[in-house]
Amino acid sequence: MSAMLAAGEAIERLIAKIALAAGWLFVACTGVIVFDVVTRKFGYQLPGFGSTRLQELEWHLHTAIFSLWLGMAYVKNAHVRIDVALRGASLRTQAWMELAGCIVFALPYCLVALYFSADYAWIAWTYNEASISASGLSYRFIPKGVLSFGFLLLLAGIVSVMLRSGVYLFGPETLRERSAFAGVKRRGAE
Repeated sequence: MSAMLAAGEAIERLIAKIALAAGWLFVACTGVIVFDVVTRKFGYQLPGFGSTRLQELEWHLHTAIFSLWLGMAYVKNAHVRIDVALRGASLRTQAWMELAGCIVFALPYCLVALYFSADYAWIAWTYNEASISASGLSYRFIPKGVLSFGFLLLLAGIVSVMLRSGVYLFGPETLRERSAFAGVKRRGAE
């Protein structure tokens, strides 16, 4: 059980490092947006940096920010969920519901989304897909590939939560507090 917990913690640390590094993309995206707005306001466009390219770069960066934070959002329970049914339930019931939700809903959804998003990126790579706009960006496989990588991070987050829930449910009492499955804060943290 301690190996399962260690694996869950290692996955979470990896996801956290990727998410925090991806946070810098927000700064880049903000810079691109400001540059686009200022150049459009004053009617001056740098050659090769037209508004269409900048706007497409904005959504490419938004895609990367969203995708690279998917796994972290799941592990930290920052995703949209309906907890009305679990309000007032015991931690053990919450752990069972978390594990069941991962197995029945999150895991199948993520596997299907990963399959289709990888196919989507592969087709873009194969056909060297570019923007439909004549002045748009090429290499459309990059944001599509990042989306696939985001689903891979989400899959890792789901596995981490499943491991932690399993340790909480089936592990020794000494590991329960450390397991802190999604939605349950660790004591001493925060």
